[in-house]
Amino acid sequence: MARLRARGLPGLEGADLLNEAVLRLLDGSRPRPPGVPLVAVLAMTMRGVAHDHWRKLRRERPVLVPARDAAAAALHADPSPGVDPERATAAAQALADIDRLFARDVVALQVIAGMGDGLAPAEIRRRYGLSATAYDTARRRMRRALLRRDGDGGTP
Repeated sequence: MARLRARGLPGLEGADLLNEAVLRLLDGSRPRPPGVPLVAVLAMTMRGVAHDHWRKLRRERPVLVPARDAAAAALHADPSPGVDPERATAAAQALADIDRLFARDVVALQVIAGMGDGLAPAEIRRRYGLSATAYDTARRRMRRALLRRDGDGGTP
């Protein structure tokens, strides 16, 4: 479970997530509800650790470049202290690839924009006037498109 949860998390591996989850349980910062199996508590704690990690990354490294011009801008941008130019270029390219992948899917782009703003699903639906079904359907389309892309060697 830890390896799956850590997939795609920059700077963290499954062992890191598991260790942090166990640490939070042991030091009491994450209480164990009575009657809940330990595996379920660990899974939810790892989910929280991963969420905290993403939130920290968003705070430290906000994306300020529009996706369509990201690759070109990253090549000419003045890197901030501590930001690796190669990683910034790779991230900008990934954003441009995602933008191209979903260019014809307005609802998917709305969901992506909401996620990029750190909004919860209910807030995304409210902001863009989406029903729960439309939101869930878009998420499934996005997941399938990304899995197909990754299965084809990363080509959009």
